[in-house]
Amino acid sequence: MCIRDSLRIALRAAWAAPALAAVVTIGLTLGPLTAAPAYAVTPPALVAQPIAQTADEVLATSIAALQTAPPRAATRDALVVRWALRDDGKADPVIVPEWQEWVWDADGTGHLESRTGAPYSVTKDGTIVPPAGKAPKEGSALPGTGHHSSNLFFAEPPSDAAGLRAYIEERVGLSGNADALAIWGIVSSIRDSWALNPAQQAAALQLIREAGDVSALGTVTDRLGRAGIALKVTSSARPQFTATLVLSATTHEIIAADTIYAGGSAMKLNVAAGSVIEYKAWLSR
Repeated sequence: MCIRDSLRIALRAAWAAPALAAVVTIGLTLGPLTAAPAYAVTPPALVAQPIAQTADEVLATSIAALQTAPPRAATRDALVVRWALRDDGKADPVIVPEWQEWVWDADGTGHLESRTGAPYSVTKDGTIVPPAGKAPKEGSALPGTGHHSSNLFFAEPPSDAAGLRAYIEERVGLSGNADALAIWGIVSSIRDSWALNPAQQAAALQLIREAGDVSALGTVTDRLGRAGIALKVTSSARPQFTATLVLSATTHEIIAADTIYAGGSAMKLNVAAGSVIEYKAWLSR
């Protein structure tokens, strides 16, 4: 497992279900992060334009649209663009997203093919500019992938809310009173492996809706230029982190998510409250 994946899983484990954290126990040590004066070490947050609808209304509309969408087979070949705060303590003003694709084998194992996206930097006022330092060439292969077991989410997820909850409980021991942030953490992990069909995504959103702790942020353009509606997912048990979940403005599918540091964590996250510490965007084939 590469360093970037270790950080990503550790950050997710900090706010996902305790059972999921137990499944993947990874240490996290972050040293001082002092950026070059003119640049930030984290990407800008998505800018939302307020909407009149409540989160419950957005979720209800999206669930209904997904349940009536043309059927599509789910496939275990998800493609995700992601970035996470580096964990080696170096102040690097260059942000390098990764394009990652799981390629699965019939025996349940698979390998992660990973390459660099277009590197960029962010000025202190949030403007995206060309790389402000040494950067890899876009499309460069990243090492440290190899073969990994896929036992956790090998079986296809169910397409109804009750079935999906049982599927998650069987694999990670989700508690009956799990909050929306815990549920989202697990759904995000499933989404990394599976290109979920509309019915499965409707089931996932139904579980989040039932858990509560979701508010509407508004319309956004995600990091791949797609129009969406952003929802904020929080947890009273883990107030140090929040998630920004983005649904497509046209298909209502789950297309992107940010993890936001809200402050107060015991982990050595030397970034300002409100900073994006991870982002992901899922693509359709």
